[in-house]
Amino acid sequence: MATRHEIATFDRVELSERIDDVPAGARGGVLDLRDEDIAMVEITDPPLDAVDRILFVPVSQLRLSA
Repeated sequence: MATRHEIATFDRVELSERIDDVPAGARGGVLDLRDEDIAMVEITDPPLDAVDRILFVPVSQLRLSA
């Protein structure tokens, strides 16, 4: 039986769908969780302007990244 890993602070994640101008598949790290269902994510790939790289994303739209 597989063990499910919940998204947690400092996890590397990938967007499962487009958020604003950031494409699905963009990768970054979880900086913080709010109410356990919204993650503050810093996108690192692809490189974005400093203002655009911090997103607040529903955890349901994230998946763990390698």
